[in-house]
Amino acid sequence: MKLRQRHTPMPLDLAVAIGLLWGHLNSGQFDQAWRLGRVCRQIWPDDERLALLVATAQVELFDGPDPDTQALLARAACPSWSAVLARRCGAA
Repeated sequence: MKLRQRHTPMPLDLAVAIGLLWGHLNSGQFDQAWRLGRVCRQIWPDDERLALLVATAQVELFDGPDPDTQALLARAACPSWSAVLARRCGAA
């Protein structure tokens, strides 16, 4: 029996970057997550997963996502995460 693939495979370096960001966020290291996320967004500027993680760090550190991240969030495929971030920064 052949197993069905559940999601689109991603490059190993992107998977590692997302894992590192997630680890920083889970341990409350928002500044490190934000710094790493900025660099990752330069490498993968259109990756929605990175944008969501960077936006989470920005909401925790600042008043909310920067305009570029906000624009990507507006067209992201995860409106529930965007709504959580909006509530978290007091925009909703």
